[in-house]
Amino acid sequence: MQLLRQDLTDLFIRQGSDWSKDAIYTALKNKGVDLAELERLQNLKPGTMRNAFYRACPAYEQVIAQAIGVEPAVIWPSRYQPKNSQHVAA
Repeated sequence: MQLLRQDLTDLFIRQGSDWSKDAIYTALKNKGVDLAELERLQNLKPGTMRNAFYRACPAYEQVIAQAIGVEPAVIWPSRYQPKNSQHVAA
């Protein structure tokens, strides 16, 4: 039995959950870039964009998401929920 592409994605990224830093690094690698290259392109000091892994940094989140080809809310859904909604755990 062959799994669909979406099924394989769900093995590594839980729907509605923030992506792990490893998933983000892998997605960037699959696009042919790394965090260091994104930092150079943005004229940032090395290690600066890693802040997006630990706290809300909308500017860095946007750069990372754009490089991957998705919206920031796909990578960090907990940071982009409407203020009046509550996250329901699956």
